[in-house]
Amino acid sequence: MNGRQAARLLGLLPGPQQQVLRLRLVYGLSAEQTAAVLGSTPPVVRLAQHQALEVLRKELAERRGPRRNAVPND
Repeated sequence: MNGRQAARLLGLLPGPQQQVLRLRLVYGLSAEQTAAVLGSTPPVVRLAQHQALEVLRKELAERRGPRRNAVPND
């Protein structure tokens, strides 16, 4: 995935979730530091990060289609 594709994926997220991911993953801030920057609390930051990553995981899974070598459910 290139930077343009990553930026498009981030664009799917609401603004606050985009901010959290940028601060946490791009700039490497802790949850405490991110909370201070955003005027929030560390638990809220961690929740927003979790929710944002779930959205991105689902979007990537949909784009990729069924996994190869996946075991079918009986």
